[in-house]
Amino acid sequence: MDEQRLIELEVRGVDEWRETVTSLLLPLAIETDDPDSFRASITTVTVSGVRIYRISATSHRSARTERLVARGGDPFYAVVHQVAGSSRVAQYDHTAELVRGDFALYDTTSPYRREFPEGTTMVMLIPQQLINLPPRAFAQIAALRIPGDQGIGAIASPLLTGLAGNLGSLLGQGGRAVVQAVVDVISACVAEQLGIAAPTRSTTHLELLMEVREYIMSHLGDAGLTPQRIAQQHFVSVRTLHSLFKEQGTTVATWIRERRLEMARRDLIDAMCTDPIRVIGERWGFVDATHFSNAFKLAYGASPRQYRQAALQAQAEARV
Repeated sequence: MDEQRLIELEVRGVDEWRETVTSLLLPLAIETDDPDSFRASITTVTVSGVRIYRISATSHRSARTERLVARGGDPFYAVVHQVAGSSRVAQYDHTAELVRGDFALYDTTSPYRREFPEGTTMVMLIPQQLINLPPRAFAQIAALRIPGDQGIGAIASPLLTGLAGNLGSLLGQGGRAVVQAVVDVISACVAEQLGIAAPTRSTTHLELLMEVREYIMSHLGDAGLTPQRIAQQHFVSVRTLHSLFKEQGTTVATWIRERRLEMARRDLIDAMCTDPIRVIGERWGFVDATHFSNAFKLAYGASPRQYRQAALQAQAEARV
């Protein structure tokens, strides 16, 4: 998507809306009780890799099904902010009921469902490498509701509402700084909701950090991924690389390990993934099965086998 252009569209009919959403947002299954009278409008802009949408629409339902997820796509955390009206988002066994001012997060790489009575929402698709949280937090993001009238959520809510009403302003010189600030505030809300320490960062090296994280994410399965190699690929010293991650309150090795564990966790809870646990570990850079099992249990409180069995059993019960 063009980062320098604001796109505004009016849509008539659910078929046209399905095509529009697939083109601009994500492939979704969409249903409505009255397809012919369905109406929607969408305004969108992308800044620093973060895609932002303001959507107004008549009543409908959407879903990111297992089949659509299997097609692949960039990994995002979605933030949906209720500007007007109400909506519902469900992922795994979690459901968030949103009213005006609330927002919720969910993972676009896993199936989810949304229901919209008539209203307006703002959706942000944030590249997952931009949110710096520990493994347990990633596992709890599914349909995580942040109330807009409590705690840091009460600070974030008017900020998100203002953003939704002024997307064109993000094309100016200050747009990148605004988006970075919003992502940080959202991260702080998640940290508060889950009772963990909120990450902080300096924006001085943010562009380099984003490039480094994107490189790491695309090479997670390489067991030879080391700080020396990463630094060499980005023409910086190893010391500079370590400093970048120290600003985030973490280390290069820790960040790589946590991302590998998270990707492995997703495979383990994917009912369509029948690969042996050893193969899943190797896919994400864990060459030693015992090390993978120990690291996973330390992060998530259960062995990979136990975690997989519990997740698949919960999914089976949810379908009954």
